[in-house]
Amino acid sequence: MKNILNYYYSLHPDEVSHKDNKYFFEYLDCKYVFEPFTRPLSDIDCLYKINKEMVSRELLVHEIIINNENKIITYVNNIPYVLMELYVNCNARINLAELCYINNNSIGIECEKILNRYDWVTLWETKNDYFESQINEIGKKYPNLCNYANYYIGLAENAISYVKDASKIEDTALISVCHKRINSKSSLFELYNPLRYIYDFRIRDVCEYIKSAFFNKEDAYGILDEYFKNNYISYKEALLFYGRLLYPSYFFDLYDDIVNNDLSENLIEDIAVMSEEYELFLTNVYLFLSKLYNRYIPAVDWLIKRSLI
Repeated sequence: MKNILNYYYSLHPDEVSHKDNKYFFEYLDCKYVFEPFTRPLSDIDCLYKINKEMVSRELLVHEIIINNENKIITYVNNIPYVLMELYVNCNARINLAELCYINNNSIGIECEKILNRYDWVTLWETKNDYFESQINEIGKKYPNLCNYANYYIGLAENAISYVKDASKIEDTALISVCHKRINSKSSLFELYNPLRYIYDFRIRDVCEYIKSAFFNKEDAYGILDEYFKNNYISYKEALLFYGRLLYPSYFFDLYDDIVNNDLSENLIEDIAVMSEEYELFLTNVYLFLSKLYNRYIPAVDWLIKRSLI
């Protein structure tokens, strides 16, 4: 690997550490990571443009480094890699303030359509159709997983309906650089990694952060309260926020991991056992938003009724 870094980047580190398929090293008091690019190759030019704009705005994102052939991608054994310079403590844990700082300070960055992810209705409907068709195929191998799937597909349908209605409202809903997925246990390495970026409603990241905090048994409600106290969130954004909390990405992500990586389907029990508790959380969020905005917040009737039982 030292020879690769020397030839393609004129870098001569003394040591290179290999962790999680990535190569970390230091050279002339600068820190770097050489990471495989696992997204479609068509994304890389867009990501590079976003990265340059975020760097110019003095955000501490990892900076993508062009190689000596003036290319973003460097192939090693036919695997595409990207070199990035690091500016943060990569081992520190993500926090709400830094997450909001990235979202709020990347509003208005121009982005090509290939990275757009804000048509949630179409994306979620497609996902539901896929899961419904797959359940019939894998039911024998994963009976327990498929038993739970119908509940979460139904919850996703509620989220789709909710977001459809919210999208019709004439109000501001800001779009910014976001992440494919954020977990409350993620590190700053993940938060500031441009290879994870997409373009979406700015509330996307915080919704996923709160959901993961809940299922990691952290203070999700405290994060919610802090977020709305320290950010001006429009009425439309609040409804989109609630719609995304309804959407069970936590289930579908784990479902994919189990099926595609041959993990034990028993892992789904960790989520399923908290379903009633999460329903109560969703009801409390609804009450929180109703009080905060002092105007009509659409309810999901069955959630409210169930919380009163």
